Amino acid sequence: MVGMTSSHTNKLWRSKLVGAVREILLSPGIHKKFEMANGEAAIAGLKVLLNLHHDPHPWDDLWRAIAAEHPIRDAWWEDRNLVPLLDRVQIPVYMGCDWQIVPLHLPHTFTAYQRLSNCKHLRVAMMGEHGLAWPWESLHIEALAWFDQWLKGQDTGILEGSHFRYVIPGAEGWRTTGSWPLPEAEPHTYALRSDGALGKDEGESGSRTYMNLGGGLNRPHPSETDPPSYLHWTTPPLPRDLDLVGPIELQLDAACTAPDTAFIAVLQDVDEEENAVNVTAGYLRAGLRGVDEGASKPGAPVLPCLSFDAIPIGERVTYRVPLVPNSRRFRAGHKLRLCLTTDDQNKDTPAMFEFRHATVGTSSFNTVFSSSRLFLPVLP
Repeated sequence: MVGMTSSHTNKLWRSKLVGAVREILLSPGIHKKFEMANGEAAIAGLKVLLNLHHDPHPWDDLWRAIAAEHPIRDAWWEDRNLVPLLDRVQIPVYMGCDWQIVPLHLPHTFTAYQRLSNCKHLRVAMMGEHGLAWPWESLHIEALAWFDQWLKGQDTGILEGSHFRYVIPGAEGWRTTGSWPLPEAEPHTYALRSDGALGKDEGESGSRTYMNLGGGLNRPHPSETDPPSYLHWTTPPLPRDLDLVGPIELQLDAACTAPDTAFIAVLQDVDEEENAVNVTAGYLRAGLRGVDEGASKPGAPVLPCLSFDAIPIGERVTYRVPLVPNSRRFRAGHKLRLCLTTDDQNKDTPAMFEFRHATVGTSSFNTVFSSSRLFLPVLP
């Protein structure tokens, strides 16, 4: 889309045609729909425009560099990495995201927050669904107060109170904190039991196995004798509301019959009618499992590995799978469910916003041991 639009000048963007489209979009009936529109709606529209021609240079060159020439983080990526420069930012920054935007903007909200250490005026707003659906639809009063404060020199009150505000989806009102992660959040540990339960205790030691089929096998459909393509573990119904806020990590003890695989974990909220809502997710390429040795505490940032390390086939390996930090109130009577797979291209497997991962390509049996643990930050 950048390649297609960059070749046009104001002759198009200021034309009567584009002006007419703008007027249609601003008509009250259509404009109102943008309040609840999301990225999927935008992508549907973009796919129509993507059929138009674009100059392949440099846009297709960049795409190939990202997808094929440099699929693993290397010097090419480091040359383009802005994260180490964030500690130089001194201008006022207002940042935030919807808790639901897990596969897109949400992860680096927290990366940026941690790196903006020299920003004297940093404010954060973590919002619920449709909180920031479109930049021109959300937080009008807040935005005006922020810009009037810094661009017009007006005391709008925007700097009053704690700098970090957040909501807990499912609960009422805004909350504030002076630091992130929340110091009052207590780590709750859940075992991935061999009986399929997500429990406070491990129970009888054991394991569960699922099968991942790689590409190019020309198999029309799974056999009824195949192991499942994904597993899930579920808690009993909650006796009371549970408020989850903060970093989440899956410590996975697993063995694999291939030299590489992937782990895709999705945390769900399941109501009394067994309706499941995807809350957050995490991904780890097993061959890139190495992490920063200083990040030993569950929930601490898990830094990506820079080199590939084949899996010792058939041996138990411990993997740290970071799930994107999140916030949610799980209602009494609801259940927490953790889903685990290697390939989420199958529409039967859960995926946040229907964003799915490229397949690793290997076929394997992946065995998950009951010594695996899910770490959740829970408010007292």
